[in-house]
Amino acid sequence: MGKTLFISDLDGTLLNKDAKITPKTAKIINGLIDEGMVFTYATARSFVTAQKVTGEINFKYPAVCNNGVFVQDPQNGEYFTKNILDKDKITEIIKICDTNKFYPFVFAFVDGRERVSWIKGKETDAGIFYLESRTGDRRLRPVKSHGEFLDGDIFVIVFHSNFPEELEETVKLLNLDSHFAYHIAKDTYKDKYGKAAYWLEIMRFDATRDMGVCKVKELVGADKIVCFGDNINDIPMFNVSDEKYAVANAVDEVKNIATDIIGSNNDNGVARWLEKYARNYF
Repeated sequence: MGKTLFISDLDGTLLNKDAKITPKTAKIINGLIDEGMVFTYATARSFVTAQKVTGEINFKYPAVCNNGVFVQDPQNGEYFTKNILDKDKITEIIKICDTNKFYPFVFAFVDGRERVSWIKGKETDAGIFYLESRTGDRRLRPVKSHGEFLDGDIFVIVFHSNFPEELEETVKLLNLDSHFAYHIAKDTYKDKYGKAAYWLEIMRFDATRDMGVCKVKELVGADKIVCFGDNINDIPMFNVSDEKYAVANAVDEVKNIATDIIGSNNDNGVARWLEKYARNYF
């Protein structure tokens, strides 16, 4: 029997509604890893924020971070792949942002450190929600002008809004070419006022979750991929997996292409499925 890679999204899938891994999920998955299960995660989170919520599980295989921009060691953050945006192309995007008074969050390596830059005082409500959820994050780097966004090596640009149609209009005005990939997704969590938040994420054309998952498959020497997810940004991962399972709380677009629908993220759905079926694969 060939090796199977099991890979799960985090927020809304492996994590419960409080963005935590339950003791039950941790116990089941750690036991299966000890038995030989090849299990890891693919997430929109950075390695820094993924570490904050994954400590209960003994992850040891490469993980997909920032929706595929990086493949990293889940223990020490070592990079297996980095997908950096072309400086000339990103300069044009920043010029358009300046002209149209768009105020994104720009993720880059600045002076060898991963930083998140934004113009302080120009945040949308959804952007404030993002910042409040990352209080104390050492990557945060407030700047004063669009020109400072061009410092370092940029790998992701993110726009936050409470209105997805605003983000769709932003895409049109940015005139993105084939160098870029992008998606608009709804945040798993609502802000303190109960409002939904959305984000537009722009990265290099090959910095996508499906590419990242395929790289992990190669690195671990797997022959088959079994994945778990809940949101729009999981669809590329579903498209390259042999079996794909949507948690009960998943959006319809994900459920419609799933091999099957399993228990919800609040019912330890991924762990319960693995406990019942994973041993059949190794």
